[in-house]
Amino acid sequence: MLLFYLNINLLLAAPADELSNLLNKTIAFSGQFSQTVYDNKSQLIEEANGEVVFKKPHFFKWIYQAPHQNQIIGDGETVYIYDPDLSQVIMSKFSQSKNNNPANIFFLNNIEESFKVTKILIDDEVWYRCESKSKEIDYQSIEISFNEDKIHGMRVVDGLQNKIIINFVNIIQNPNIDEASFLFNVPDNVEVIKN
Repeated sequence: MLLFYLNINLLLAAPADELSNLLNKTIAFSGQFSQTVYDNKSQLIEEANGEVVFKKPHFFKWIYQAPHQNQIIGDGETVYIYDPDLSQVIMSKFSQSKNNNPANIFFLNNIEESFKVTKILIDDEVWYRCESKSKEIDYQSIEISFNEDKIHGMRVVDGLQNKIIINFVNIIQNPNIDEASFLFNVPDNVEVIKN
């Protein structure tokens, strides 16, 4: 009987182990993304695209190119959200932003500590669904897919049941990225808001 329960626990842990292995292989990546946002009634809210760069332990850039040229940049300590249309930069500490940034899942050392992970099929493609164990997280679930060990897609359901679907293309796995490229210089004549 004990052996039966041990086997069940191993089976339940398998998706988390698989996802951890895939994430651990990803030290850095760069590429392009397209993002679609739907409300809780599946009505289209927004479509966007741009470039993305990630590097462990805490460096990232989301450079939106359309419809607006916004930037979200993390330099390891501070997260900058730059909106050139509003001439505004919002600054917050990385530790403060991690609960509302689902992409921080790429930086976790032990995913099972923070998420319950299950494996599902969507359109014949394997996805890993991550449901937070913490009530402090601002989203309900994250789903991640890989193609040949490279990040391929993300689906996020936030606290208002909005759905964010991100597709990644032209991904370069583990490129050599200079950490200095994540430094953000606040432009002149821009309002700075510190959280």
